[in-house]
Amino acid sequence: MHLRELELDEFRSFRSLRLPVEPAGFRAIGRNASGKSTLLEAIAMLATTRSPRTSSEREIANWQSGKDLAVPPYARLRGAFERIDGAHEIEIRLTLDAAGNGPLRKQARLDDRPVRAVDAVGQFKTVLFGPEDVDLIAGPPSSRRRYLDIAISQGSRDYLRSLSRYARVLEQRNSLLRVFSREGVGSASKRPAQELPFWNAELAAAAADVLASRIGVANYLSDRASAHFAALTGDESLAVAYSSSKIQLPSHLPSFTDWRSPPTETRQALAVAVANALDAHSGEEFRRGVTAAGPHRDDLQITAHGVALGRFGSRGQQRLAVIAIKLAEFDLLEDAAGEPPTLLLDDVLSELDAIHRQKLISVLAERRAQICVTATDMSDLDSPALAHLPLVTIRHGSVAPGG
Repeated sequence: MHLRELELDEFRSFRSLRLPVEPAGFRAIGRNASGKSTLLEAIAMLATTRSPRTSSEREIANWQSGKDLAVPPYARLRGAFERIDGAHEIEIRLTLDAAGNGPLRKQARLDDRPVRAVDAVGQFKTVLFGPEDVDLIAGPPSSRRRYLDIAISQGSRDYLRSLSRYARVLEQRNSLLRVFSREGVGSASKRPAQELPFWNAELAAAAADVLASRIGVANYLSDRASAHFAALTGDESLAVAYSSSKIQLPSHLPSFTDWRSPPTETRQALAVAVANALDAHSGEEFRRGVTAAGPHRDDLQITAHGVALGRFGSRGQQRLAVIAIKLAEFDLLEDAAGEPPTLLLDDVLSELDAIHRQKLISVLAERRAQICVTATDMSDLDSPALAHLPLVTIRHGSVAPGG
């Protein structure tokens, strides 16, 4: 799988860009704030339909866009890519209202046909390495949940549908709990006994589908990341585990090898665990008016030698652990697609010392993947293992060949 061409219109600092991309990828050199991260952000967004850099995508559209045409600000990105089954195109359009206060409108097209976002995600696959990825270790649980959801969704659209279903049921259940809380209805009242069991059952079933895939992927990532971490550091102790503070997860889930199709008995065991957690925390839910237990409150535990890296790991150790996990994500998506995803490295090499930089480059060079790598210093890109990648220079929203 590789990107053949990238088009950007009014995408942040890129007013208009048409960039052919070689199957091998490219090396991009540029100063800070030149647009290097924006270029890789756009490529990653083709894979997920969401920006990896911001949760407020209205800032992506250049505010000068549409001014000459007297239309609201907009942004457009299009990628032409090759996959095992042939050539494809994906396009994403973002449109703001004229005042900038209304909802963002997002449209996706696949091979020139309108599609839902859920059907566009994962058509083209990427793994993005960036300096901010250290939040995967040191950041809040929401960062790890988001990472896990995006990685799994690229490999399985069924998972994305399960996640959407869970979000819808959760909102309905929370809405009901807010009404009970506002009206002072207690858990022992007749009304909850009549209305809540349906939503409890719906939530438990939806949560079980999400949990089964998350737990399976966490186990997969742990095995692969441990091996990659050992290759980078000589330390085999890195571990990734799925955890829940409110749900008593079964200690002996039925084993399964395909995380995209967890067996029925696994989902049933998890649904029972979620239902039990909802019962156990019903008092808290009625007081607060929100669902207290579920995948929306879970976390990934990332440890070395049994110690949480987010609390006790050094910055360098955290960064190498993230790289190992990202390499495991590459394995995950390659297994799911039967071909390697595109690798995006945004100024990552400068964050490593010379020894680990060379180790990472050597690992990447062994992959059959397209590699798009950026740096501010040419010395970071001078490795012989990267010499086959065409070199481009980025300056204030423009891309030119050569250094």
